Amino acid sequence: MNAGVALFGGRIESTPVRVSGAALVFVATGMVISAGVAFFDGGGGTLALLVAAAVTAGVGSTMMASAKASERPDSPLAFASVAWAWLAVSVAGALPFLFSGVIGWRRFDDALFESISGFTCTGATILDDIDGVSHGILFFRSMIQWFGGMGLIVLAVGVLPALKVGGLELIANEAPGPTADRFTPRIAATARRLWLLYGGLTLAVAVGLLIAGMSLFDAVAHAFTTVATGGYSTHSASIAYFDSLAIELVLIVGMIICAANFSLHWHTIMRTRSMLRGYSELRWYLGMLGGAAIALVILNAPKLSLGANVREAIFYAASLGTTTGYGTTDYTHETFWTPSAQMVLLVLMLVGGMTGSTAGGMKVLRLQVIARYAVREVIRARHPRAVLSMRIGDMTVAEEVAARALGFVLLYLGLIVVGGMMMTALGADLETGFSGAVSAIGNAGPALGEAGPTATALEFPRQARPVLMALMLFGRLEVFPTMLMFVAAMRAGTRAHYGRLAVHRGSRRMHRRLS
Repeated sequence: MNAGVALFGGRIESTPVRVSGAALVFVATGMVISAGVAFFDGGGGTLALLVAAAVTAGVGSTMMASAKASERPDSPLAFASVAWAWLAVSVAGALPFLFSGVIGWRRFDDALFESISGFTCTGATILDDIDGVSHGILFFRSMIQWFGGMGLIVLAVGVLPALKVGGLELIANEAPGPTADRFTPRIAATARRLWLLYGGLTLAVAVGLLIAGMSLFDAVAHAFTTVATGGYSTHSASIAYFDSLAIELVLIVGMIICAANFSLHWHTIMRTRSMLRGYSELRWYLGMLGGAAIALVILNAPKLSLGANVREAIFYAASLGTTTGYGTTDYTHETFWTPSAQMVLLVLMLVGGMTGSTAGGMKVLRLQVIARYAVREVIRARHPRAVLSMRIGDMTVAEEVAARALGFVLLYLGLIVVGGMMMTALGADLETGFSGAVSAIGNAGPALGEAGPTATALEFPRQARPVLMALMLFGRLEVFPTMLMFVAAMRAGTRAHYGRLAVHRGSRRMHRRLS
């Protein structure tokens, strides 16, 4: 019997259907909360959010009631479950934009783009007048980034005991980074503590923004998107709208903390010995951000005054180094920023934050592994018989881990090349197309060329935007789950085909015996 889809007591045994249904129910809850915000705000959108919630909850509940999670651990199936769940919530997330009229039905692809960009914490938007959108819809728009930051699957594993089978695989396949670290022996308890820490950081950022001068609505919405390192703002001008150094400082601290490993945060709070594991990556991460800020100050010295230069350099090193994507100025304008400084930002988008964080990009730990691997191979070329191990901090890197990291980086870079070529073939210029591919797969948001921080994704040709959507999903799910989603689907189809052939042959033999 197929572990992916099988009949089980009147219900199908399908982990992807079960997990997708649970994720949809959580998204529907977010829609109801956003409808409450819209109702009290009085700016419209309440009915649209409630209708979208009813549709989403109905579909999600039906999927959960009609499916049972597989009892057998199956890593490809876990990969597929995560990827299909993200596709399901992305479609559902487009409904409030369509029902409210913020995006017309003829532009369903744009609504889907906005939703995928939100759930993947990319932050690229097709809305050219964000200030004219009702607070309820904007609250939902920020909330989907908050959901996407830690991951709906982590939430589902922590709350729904029915998903306990393969729970660690689901967390590992969704959480950014190569490994999943248990806080406790119980998987559900680990997921709940992740969300407890996530919620605590969100509250801290919201309070900090309130003290810095934001309104309650703006503070909560930006806390959602800061902790998720998503970058959606409630204003078209992004953070430049506030023109406040205090607000920028709160956001800088929030972005840097939330792009660091959440396991490291937890173990540091609990003062366990495991807190020492991530220090090497943390040093690289902070060194990368600090080095980038210093480089930006030096490269932009001919263009900006010292005060403005330092302020913009630190903010953008944090914003794009954590793949959040907030903006304060247009760094693509050569009047303000040099081309070499823009290249520094592109490298930051490529690398991203730490493993086990909400940030996008390749992750700093993989950069460490690749650097150690390269150094070892150079030494091995001189001393072929030497037995050399790779170490990161106090840990020895296994050959399997190094091979997996190398494979990931090659796939990642390959997708950027293919995506960039497709973007330029579909009408984008070379700089905008390739930087857009880097930004999309790194879940950063703004790019270079015509698609800078003050522009929208409408700068990309409409026929090219599906390429960006695909890259966003590949980047957020770290390539492998999205690829294995198709592998699992093909495998399920093959098994079903052979199953039908076996049944058909069996019935023919039975018919021959009876005749």
